[in-house]
Amino acid sequence: MQGSSSEVTESERDDSDLGLSEKRLILIAALLQGLVLYALKSSAAVEAWSPVWQFLCYTITLAIPPLVIISIAPRLAHSYWWIIGGYALLLALLGLYQGYQCTPADQIRCDWPVEFSITMVIATFILAFMLRASATGVQHLKTPEYSGLFHYSWDNALTAALTLVFAGIFWLILQLWQALFKLVGVDFFHYLFREEWFIFPVTWLVAGCGAILFRSQQSFVLTLKRLLRTMLVALLPLLAVLTIVFLATLPFTGLQPIWDTGHGSALLLWLVALLLFFTNGVIQDEFPFSRYPKWINRVLLLALAIAPFYAAFGLYGVYLRVDQYGWTPERLWGFVVALTLALLALSYSISILRRGAHWADWLRRINTGLALWVLAVCVVTQLPLLNFARISADSQVERLRDGRVALADFDFFFLRQKLGRAGLDALEELREMPQVQQNTEVADHLDALLTPGRPDWALRENPLQATARAQRLREIPIFPEGAELPPHSAALQVEGKDCERQERACLWLAQDLDGDGTLEYLLFVHSASGNKDRHWLQVIAYAAGDSGWQVVGNNSRETEEPFDALKQRLATGQISLRPSRWQGLYLNDELLFDPTQ
Repeated sequence: MQGSSSEVTESERDDSDLGLSEKRLILIAALLQGLVLYALKSSAAVEAWSPVWQFLCYTITLAIPPLVIISIAPRLAHSYWWIIGGYALLLALLGLYQGYQCTPADQIRCDWPVEFSITMVIATFILAFMLRASATGVQHLKTPEYSGLFHYSWDNALTAALTLVFAGIFWLILQLWQALFKLVGVDFFHYLFREEWFIFPVTWLVAGCGAILFRSQQSFVLTLKRLLRTMLVALLPLLAVLTIVFLATLPFTGLQPIWDTGHGSALLLWLVALLLFFTNGVIQDEFPFSRYPKWINRVLLLALAIAPFYAAFGLYGVYLRVDQYGWTPERLWGFVVALTLALLALSYSISILRRGAHWADWLRRINTGLALWVLAVCVVTQLPLLNFARISADSQVERLRDGRVALADFDFFFLRQKLGRAGLDALEELREMPQVQQNTEVADHLDALLTPGRPDWALRENPLQATARAQRLREIPIFPEGAELPPHSAALQVEGKDCERQERACLWLAQDLDGDGTLEYLLFVHSASGNKDRHWLQVIAYAAGDSGWQVVGNNSRETEEPFDALKQRLATGQISLRPSRWQGLYLNDELLFDPTQ
């Protein structure tokens, strides 16, 4: 955002002069957060709660105390606490809904909600600096000035970062403390500092002290902000040149190499995000790019003017992935991020083309609108209307229903493992589809996935793919010719995946390695490389055991021999078995050392 880097308004000075009551409130909020988190994590009763109530408690506990710590000030508008209460109620509703997506608990086991956590952190951050800009030093809420929004956004971000560093250094000192005492035989501190009842309240109390320290030292924060701005000023021209040169290269290379990487769109969007962030950090309240010579100024304006092309390429890359594989939560978030960057880049570009040298006058409205847009996105994407898991599940089911994906290629485990309640509902819907009911293998697979409890990782593969790969594995040539093929085995199928990769070829060799009259099987996996004289050969030995086929040996080495030559040698050469030079070391019947392992 745009704002002043060197001037602080009177209300901002008052905000930094925390009184005793504000400092006490910060410490109480921090300590209370640590104690509640300890209770939630260590209590056996909480483990028995429904995910609905767990999500509710964790959401409120993780979001509201930091909001108060970062936004409390000596003089606040009367409606400040009403806004805090309203936001807490909104978070409670969102937490309840997210918890509901993890029910029934005996069938769905949700991992840590990363996307939900990130969106709530961003929403809380935006609300915090908006509150400080509109509720500080007044009796009634006011329309925040843009300079205040800029100041408080940077102030909050730097205060939070410095507080984390402060807490980290505190714990490094405690680790040194316990290590020194342990040297002289005192283990008390070693065990004390590992106890959760000590870690949670102490860590959060120290974080509260750090927040008070850095909120009271505005001169230090402003100095750090100036240093960061100096780095941005130095690096922005390099970023602008990269933006221009790379776009000029694309007509000669085409866009296809970008899409072939699988992560090209993400790199393009990162370039746009960094360009816009650096631009806002450099401009602030001054005339656009006034620190640069005119020719560099023109380069920077050109880079901003063409930035929408990168955002458009990023959006198109997301579209290609969705058209090929359907929606997933990750692609939905990618689309949201790409759309946000595209709108922001387009707004900057239009302001440059229409306003010329005075284009920065529009940045106040553009960046304020961006903050409101991101805040709205963080909230709306957690509502039932835009349930990304539900949208993804419906997209995948529809692709199977209309034939865009074959039954053998459908990822049933993704629905069960990644999409929570929406995925479970989608699997139950698929179980009733005629093409599923007509295929016994798939129907049994779905029944296993719908079994209560955490899904077995062995079910991660479509059974039709497993059957097809098992067949392909049995089509691999075997030597000596006429030898019996290895029996069907899940373990052999897993290793056989390597044989299906590009530039790899495989063959079997059947030999009685231990002389017990039963054949063991060696799988030769030959990997070709760009250098025709250098290849990689892996040999995996399998033996039958009580629990099926097991790997008893694995050897890899470089070779100059191409696969066809290796195959010819095994077909015509004399194969013999020789005892190992080095023998194993046993104590009674216990193997102590095996030099072949």
